[in-house]
Amino acid sequence: MATWGYKYLPVTEELGIRAELLSDGGLTMWAELMDELREIHFGLKPKRRTGPSVGERLQAAYEKAIAKRAKG
Repeated sequence: MATWGYKYLPVTEELGIRAELLSDGGLTMWAELMDELREIHFGLKPKRRTGPSVGERLQAAYEKAIAKRAKG
């Protein structure tokens, strides 16, 4: 739903960046995100990661968009 909104409705970059990244990341990114959500909400043992989590990547992109907007 977020991808549809980002694609077809007027949204600011900072509010749409997460939807864009999830859309671009495809099924692999969605699967990683779902694993993270299971870890957080069901207390499952975290899987090994070789870099930042999907949540961390989405948050970093959001913060970058916020900083970009603040600069003008």
